[in-house]
This record gives sequence, structure tokens and C-alpha cells, in this order.
Amino acid sequence: MEELLQNPAIQAGVVPFVTALIAAALLMRTRLLGLAQVAGFAAVVALAIGFSFESLTSTRKLVLVGLFTLLPILLLELREGSTRAAARAAIALVAGLAGVWVALRVLQQKETAAALLAGVAAALYLAALVESTLRVGSDPVRGAATGLMLGLAGGALALLGASALLAQMGIAVGAAAGATLLVQMIAGKRSPAGATLSLPASVVAGLVGLLAVFTASLPWYCLLPTLAIPWATRLVPAGSRPVWLTAFLTALAALVPLLLAVGLAWFTAGTPST
Repeated sequence: MEELLQNPAIQAGVVPFVTALIAAALLMRTRLLGLAQVAGFAAVVALAIGFSFESLTSTRKLVLVGLFTLLPILLLELREGSTRAAARAAIALVAGLAGVWVALRVLQQKETAAALLAGVAAALYLAALVESTLRVGSDPVRGAATGLMLGLAGGALALLGASALLAQMGIAVGAAAGATLLVQMIAGKRSPAGATLSLPASVVAGLVGLLAVFTASLPWYCLLPTLAIPWATRLVPAGSRPVWLTAFLTALAALVPLLLAVGLAWFTAGTPST
């Protein structure tokens, strides 16, 4: 069993998915379904790197930020209110600042002007990604599909950027978001979960993408199509169709910008440097 758990595919996909699926089944009828994604992410952290934070590397900072996404879920969803524009803006701002903090060591190695430009760009990217995820998360099917595709996109981009550990984290949080989508499909109805449903997936996936740019070999422009993933889910209008069909169509729409981002990274990886 121990040897099986050392398999990267098991760590990144199977264990986070099963962990999140169990948690999602228990939380399906609550507004706290997003905690299942935190559980799935925690599972891959436990297997891949552990929970020691003696040395706060960029990756361990990412882990801390990902785990602490449970706080806004608890604070906002236990009040059972809608996530208003002010709350979305505040969460997006904190997420943007967290992105700068996670990448701080890398930014400090750059010239001042380059570091400022990269830091501002990183903050804007993560803030925009998180805000748009919160906006579409008012529909839990859209929210879960967004988290699924963002996680898979982050994992694939990190893998193409030559960072296996970051790829595991991205895929894991995508698998966890997929579990929250699957329980709704099986139940045949939407969860009462609020807009923070896929906050953990969007934050972790965004940070994975940023670190793949800053610490690996991923070109920055490969992240741009991922900003369209939350908005692509809105192309599927609300209707009376079954939940499983809505989930499928929503994920399919979000797959288009995902493939564009991965295609850009693949093309860049296959282009010889001069």
C-alpha cells in the first residue's frame, strides 16, 4: 500500500478525488461544499511534501494559502448570505497579495523595475481569476466545473513547465473540484453551496500557474487563456435540463480556453530556443 501511495498519479489524482468525494457526499446539502476541495488538496500535500513549514519556500507558502482558503468559506457561507461585490473584491485583493507573497523570493532576485512589474502582473492575474470564479460560483454547477478545469489547466501547464510537484497540486485540486461536481450530478440537483465553492481550486490553480512561470520554464502568456475559463462556463445558459447534462456542457465550454492555454505551452515547449 505504501508503495502504491508513492505513485505520483495516485497522489495527484486518485487520493485527492476519493478524499474530496467522501467529504463532498457529507457536505452536499450544505453551503460548505467547497471544504471538500480543501480536503482533497490537503491529501496531496500530506502525501507529496508533508506539513512541515520550517523553511517557507514558495511551494510551502502556496500550501499555506491553499489551506487557509477554508476561512473565507466558513466566514461567508455560515452566514448564508450572497457573496456581494464588496466581498468578492476583498477576497480578490487578498488573493492578489497572497500571490505576491508566495512568489516573493523569486521577485527579490530580479531588478527593482522588473520585480515591480512582475509582482503587479501576478497580483492582477490572481485577483482577476479569483473574482471571476466567485462571480460564476453563484451557480454551484458552474462553480464546480470552473474549479475542475482551472485545476487541470494549472496541473498541465506546470507539467509542461517542468515542475512535477506543482503539476501534482494543480491536478489534485482539479480532481477535488471534479468530486464536488460529480456529487451534484449523481444527486441530480444543485448543492446549496455558495459562491466560494471553487475558491480553493481557483486560488491553488492560479498560484500553481504563477509559480510555473516564476520558478519553472512556463511563458507568462500561457496563463492568459485560463482567465477565460470561468467566463466560458457562462456560455451555457441556465435551463431545465438535467444537472448531469448542464455539468457536461459547462465543463465542455470551459475546456476550450484550457486547451488553448495548454496548446500555447506545448507549442512553446516544442519550439527550439535561439
